[in-house]
Amino acid sequence: MSNALSADVQRMNELISRSQFGEVETAFASAAQKAPTEVDSLFPIVEKLDKAGQGEKAGNLLEPLVPVLLEKEPHKAVRVVEAIAKVSPKNPRLKDLAVKTYQAEYASIPGFDKIVARATDESKGSDFAFVDSLMRQLAFIPGDYLFHEQGWGLGKVTAMDAAAGTLTIDFVDKKGHTVKLGAAARFFAKLSTDNILVQKAADGDGLKARAGTDPAGVILTVLKSLNNSSNLKRIKAELCPSVISAKEWSKWWQGARKALAKHPYVKVGAGNNPTIERLQTAVPQETEAREMFENARRLFDKLNVMRRYLKESDSSAERKALLKGFAESLLPLANKDHEKLLVCFMIADLAQAEEDLGVSAPASAEDLVRDAEKLLEMTVKLSDAEYQERALEMHRALNKDGWNEVFGRAFLQDMADVWDRISERLLKGDNQGPLLKAVKTVLDDPEAYPLQYLWIARRAILGQKLPQGLELPTSDRLFERLTWLANKVLTRIERGESKLKDTLASLRSAMTDRQGRLLQAAIAGRDEDSASHLLHAIKRSRWLSETHLSTLRDVITRAFPALLQREEKLVPLGQIEEAEGILATANGRRKREDELRRVQEEDLPAVAKQIGEALAMGDISENAELDAAREKESRLKERAKEIMEELKRVKVVSADEVDAAKAGFGTRVTLKNPQGKQVVYTILGPYEADHANNIISNESPIAQGILGKAAGEDAVVTTPEGSVNYKVVAIEKALA
Repeated sequence: MSNALSADVQRMNELISRSQFGEVETAFASAAQKAPTEVDSLFPIVEKLDKAGQGEKAGNLLEPLVPVLLEKEPHKAVRVVEAIAKVSPKNPRLKDLAVKTYQAEYASIPGFDKIVARATDESKGSDFAFVDSLMRQLAFIPGDYLFHEQGWGLGKVTAMDAAAGTLTIDFVDKKGHTVKLGAAARFFAKLSTDNILVQKAADGDGLKARAGTDPAGVILTVLKSLNNSSNLKRIKAELCPSVISAKEWSKWWQGARKALAKHPYVKVGAGNNPTIERLQTAVPQETEAREMFENARRLFDKLNVMRRYLKESDSSAERKALLKGFAESLLPLANKDHEKLLVCFMIADLAQAEEDLGVSAPASAEDLVRDAEKLLEMTVKLSDAEYQERALEMHRALNKDGWNEVFGRAFLQDMADVWDRISERLLKGDNQGPLLKAVKTVLDDPEAYPLQYLWIARRAILGQKLPQGLELPTSDRLFERLTWLANKVLTRIERGESKLKDTLASLRSAMTDRQGRLLQAAIAGRDEDSASHLLHAIKRSRWLSETHLSTLRDVITRAFPALLQREEKLVPLGQIEEAEGILATANGRRKREDELRRVQEEDLPAVAKQIGEALAMGDISENAELDAAREKESRLKERAKEIMEELKRVKVVSADEVDAAKAGFGTRVTLKNPQGKQVVYTILGPYEADHANNIISNESPIAQGILGKAAGEDAVVTTPEGSVNYKVVAIEKALA
């Protein structure tokens, strides 16, 4: 948004929310007079007025901008007229405005008069239909970039034949594609020159250079292309590796995040995959930090706000004053020992960043961590790996002789994120004894220490270091023991121990993520009988979903193909009625299961974390981030449910079932048009469709036109250009 109109837009939004439309009219006229070319800032106001039933008023407010823009920026005048047509289609001056603006912007196009004549014929006297026809015919001109969501992807308009009424478009895998002028707007989405896809295609080197000099600007470009809000994972997908290499990403993002934190028009959420928003109204970094601190209700949440602000801001008098105020407000909240220790750590960090802050710690951190019993009790309550490790390391520095015993006992505490650090310390020198003792305690009673057992088993299976003198079962037996342990945990959950749900999720994730990496390591070097025994144990695992079971089963049968003969072929989940079934190959079904796995194991946990972070920010009555996260969670759950219901109807088709006598699923069909040009389509299911390679779904309009046809028969297929007659030349099997 333009800085010149930010205050005006904010006021108009407030007036619309109070239905004070008369005052909106005055404010809009003032803003338009102040910055008439900043139409992008005014269009959202027009949309809100239209939604409030004030479309005609919105059109009248836009109309005075047209003559001004015709002199300065005719292309913006066209956009204003199109906006008027949308919100006020009965405007009596609409056609005159359209003729003037389109003439000013497009008269240089060869055959422009043909376009106007075509619009006149199509409109049949309707001014709105006339403008609509012009909009559709001139939606794209040579040099424009567009996007085809159904598979062709990014394209560039290379030519326009106004007389013939056609556009020529080059897609990455489909050069010289032609489409009718009026139809293009229905099939393709126009991309602005500052869209990230366009910038990568048109000026990739320039974008890479800008990523180095203006990382925040590049993020803003991506956000604008994603409706001004996205998460880090989605942004990374747009930039890595085409703009930022995978190796450089982490370092680049650290710098970009710090720059974004200072940007008044950007809001960055918390967590490893934060939501990043492009704001309409400027919010200074200090103001945002103050609001977040005040809204955070728990001490730990306030500390997180301070840690983030300290990391992302630069030293200044304003920062020092703000941090001092934060620190002073923490002191009354530090009543228990672990709370005092947290505040001690925070004030120590502030003292390093800002000299002479003038705030004293509520206690001595050294005194708090010196005693072993008190330390172990406090450390668990710190609930943060960085602070937990810090407390343990401070104790180690104060207790040169007995620290290793304390670290060994700490391994048995609920502090999974610091177990690696604990083991790293204890595996050095002569300190392995306490860790060996702790590990044996876990092995003797894995049900009491399920996550510790997982940590031990995973390290053993992956060949990572463990204490000397430890005797463990073979890797396949360790994995089998993990499946047994997960079943035990599930039973306890079913009996009411709901707090163990996170434990079960950790066990499930460790055994199934990365396409069963842990299982692959567990069966490496084992014989077929061992693998068969483990497969039997996996199939008895009640905690496994059908998707997880399929993943683990595939890992074993790929390593031991002979076991596949003992396994049932991949079948749909539940009974399938032929008439309602979704046809797919085994690989196609697997793709759909992988999508379900991503939703269940990546997307839903990520949004659950966002919800947790949003709840931690305090007042939930006006928490837009929380509302957005909950809405996203609802969509994802619905998506998962939809996929699971689909999978129940999937019918896996093998090569033996394909009949090449007629066009159908699993066939490759050669067609010939009236001009003698041939095209070959492979017909598979909706999960395997790949338009770039002419692989179409059996449910697609094109396939529907040729299904059941034999070689030599005529067929009518539907394309973006309309209906086309084809002759079926040949049919062959596409599945081997």
